[in-house]
Amino acid sequence: MNKKNLFYLILIVAVAILFRLWHLDKPEGMWNDEYLTWKIASAKLPTEFFEGLRSNCHAPLHYLYLKLWMFIFHDQDKFLRLSSVVLGVLGVITMYFVALEYKNKEGTQTALAATTLCAISSFLIYFSQEIRIYSLLFFITTLMLLYALKIFNNPSKKNFAFYSLFCVLLILTHTIGFVFVIFSTAALMVFAVPKKKNGNFMLYSILGVILLTLPFVPLIANILIKGSYFSQWWAPFNFSRTFFSLTDIYSPVLCDTFHIYNKFTDAFYKNNIVNLGFLVFAIIPTLIGILCFINGALNPKRMQGYLLSVILCTILTVLIAAMAGKIVFVTKYLIEIVPLIILITADGFVSFKSKGFRIAIATIFIVLNVFYFIVSETSAVRLIRKEGQRLPVLALSDMGLKKNDKIIFLYYAKEWFYKYVDFNNTDNEPFLNAAQITKHNYSFYFDGQYLKDRKLVENGQKAYRLVYASDKNKFFDDRLNIETFKYLNKGSRLFVVDLTSVSFFPKNILGQIVQNDDIYNTTPQLYLAMSYAKDFILNKAKKELEYDGYYNTGAWRIYVFKKA
Repeated sequence: MNKKNLFYLILIVAVAILFRLWHLDKPEGMWNDEYLTWKIASAKLPTEFFEGLRSNCHAPLHYLYLKLWMFIFHDQDKFLRLSSVVLGVLGVITMYFVALEYKNKEGTQTALAATTLCAISSFLIYFSQEIRIYSLLFFITTLMLLYALKIFNNPSKKNFAFYSLFCVLLILTHTIGFVFVIFSTAALMVFAVPKKKNGNFMLYSILGVILLTLPFVPLIANILIKGSYFSQWWAPFNFSRTFFSLTDIYSPVLCDTFHIYNKFTDAFYKNNIVNLGFLVFAIIPTLIGILCFINGALNPKRMQGYLLSVILCTILTVLIAAMAGKIVFVTKYLIEIVPLIILITADGFVSFKSKGFRIAIATIFIVLNVFYFIVSETSAVRLIRKEGQRLPVLALSDMGLKKNDKIIFLYYAKEWFYKYVDFNNTDNEPFLNAAQITKHNYSFYFDGQYLKDRKLVENGQKAYRLVYASDKNKFFDDRLNIETFKYLNKGSRLFVVDLTSVSFFPKNILGQIVQNDDIYNTTPQLYLAMSYAKDFILNKAKKELEYDGYYNTGAWRIYVFKKA
């Protein structure tokens, strides 16, 4: 590497670091998935840790990495987020060497282009600041891709061994990562190892992957078959939304990551109003990215067949699984193919013969991405995690929570807020004694049964249709009295902490849904249950207490009542 290219690489990496450190400390705190990640990583080895894994839907490697990180550093939010920043930057650097290998050491321009795309990618920046698996997943995938390409250029035992190692690490990071590993390995056998001896190396590599992951097969199998993993019950498949994956990968507007729109067309045209911002900052960069990708895909190379087949097969598999209601089709679940897409896009950009054209589209692409990132209030680093669990804690504190007050938490368990509560202050005791109607235990409040995991998903919609249709529920009413209302003294207050993103059906709309078979059967059970629970509690509270209004913060709404 000459000094000029080294300077460019250092500059790009510096930008990547700066963009990932900007606004790293999120005032809203961790949201549910981040909190759950921290909670599992904080659990004691081995029993509590692996019990936490069994109740979750992801493989163990990231939790082990985070546990080691917390041992060395600290578990404050900003330090936890820094663990993802480091991995994100390492992924950016690795992509430089991936592109060099792709061009057989002669693709410096492609390498710098790929590194630039990764450095300014809002999608990658966002997950480099989130306490989740995705930054680690991207980094491991870049390493796996690096050695897959090395096999093309030099099918040595060393390269097969490292490729196998990173396949194992990917499977141990992402529960459905085996899908990508299967297609990647199959494509390598087809495109990279036609010779018999190389084929034997590949078979040995496959055997190594199987043997190394074998001890974790029961854990991964348990994760895959447990009911809560099939999260389609809270987000029905919408084919139109799949197009947001393209805008999320190529543009700074992260619609899919934050579920901003229900349909793709709503993003740029709704209620006879054209969204010029989306057209400029999302559509234009995406079209440039697609154009470069197509140009790169047309390059006749054996590696091209490998990359394209892995991308296509992975997307189709996730798409079919989403249509079947097994998983949700969101871009982050496709993060393994992002390095492949970026590599082809970078090569396609460099392959344009006209230097003026390359300068023009590169300028437009970079300016739009960076300008939006720096200026917009909805850029990747400024996007508020509206479900952040510090938000209701701060709001309750601002509203003067007292130890004689009561709290009812909807959707998340009360323990999810403890990280941000100072229990040395006795006024925070209501957090410990709060009632909690969560996404896992609402069946108990509705009729006294406790349906868990798959039974709750499969049986809930049928079991509670009559419950949703009725204004009366003696068991629910009695349970609220036992846990909350009987403890309210004169002057004490009741706070109902509601997550509005899952309880948005008002009582009249819920009634209409229940009466329509088609709508009812396609409406996620979670939204029905949480809307019903909220409406029932508010109706009871308004009858028995004085209503004192509500307070909005992020995706939370806190209803306030007072005992006269």
